[in-house]
Amino acid sequence: MDLIRFLLVLGCLSPLFILWAIRGIGVIPFEIYFPVFMFFATMPSAYLAFRVWQAKRMNDRKNIVVHSVTDNREHLLIYIFAMLIPLYDANVNTTNDLFAVICALLFVIFIFGHMHLYYMNFWFAFFGYRVLTIKADPSRGDFSVQHVLITRRDHLPANLEITPLRITDFFLFDK
Repeated sequence: MDLIRFLLVLGCLSPLFILWAIRGIGVIPFEIYFPVFMFFATMPSAYLAFRVWQAKRMNDRKNIVVHSVTDNREHLLIYIFAMLIPLYDANVNTTNDLFAVICALLFVIFIFGHMHLYYMNFWFAFFGYRVLTIKADPSRGDFSVQHVLITRRDHLPANLEITPLRITDFFLFDK
């Protein structure tokens, strides 16, 4: 999993890190867990914002003709009930509990990254953005990948040509 995909997955987990920062971890002192969780809650989105700024400054764009679009909001309930609630409810009263929660978190990060489930980003949603998966028009020779587009648009019609900022080859940002 490359850095951007990893950061997208960590960005999905930012609500969990915020809740853990508020709730606390019984076996770890506040002075340690609070800054660590707040770092994990904000760092992925801050890095992505830096990459957007950098792509804008360099005018790094990618032309795509939209073939089909998937809005991944239907996965939100699965995300909330499968990941956030069980991990938030985990009791961490002993060191063994802490290691079990860390292992569960690592499993979730791996599975989310492997299955490309990085649709939910609290900070992007807070500022009105949504994450869309775009398949480019294969008749134009773009067979390679699906693109992840962060945009404020509700819908992208087929055959629309867009020129979003290119964060990576698969990850795009549309202002």
